[in-house]
Amino acid sequence: MTYLEYIGSYKWRTSAARLAELDASGHRCRTCYASSGEEGVWLEVHHRTYERLGHELVGDLTALCSYCHRVITDAHRRRRYAASIRPVAVDTVPLFERRTPLFDPTMGFRRHG
Repeated sequence: MTYLEYIGSYKWRTSAARLAELDASGHRCRTCYASSGEEGVWLEVHHRTYERLGHELVGDLTALCSYCHRVITDAHRRRRYAASIRPVAVDTVPLFERRTPLFDPTMGFRRHG
């Protein structure tokens, strides 16, 4: 079973660890404290680890609103991928040369009007 199949499954929706985390959080986002009862707030349960996927413990999960879930997941992905990507120094050439400067630094700044 793939991760997406599992997240959409009855087993995940009725998982004891998932339901316990929702209860422990008071059905609120652990980051911004938005309540699942508020209009437009959708509460989700974030996996802090995938080590026991399908057999999660309460400590493996965190209740988050959909907005905070996206932000935290994005931050984790950026951190993980940043470690594997090294910047490469390359030689660059300007597309065109400007014969005159944009402004004359000897003239100082003048106010208009």
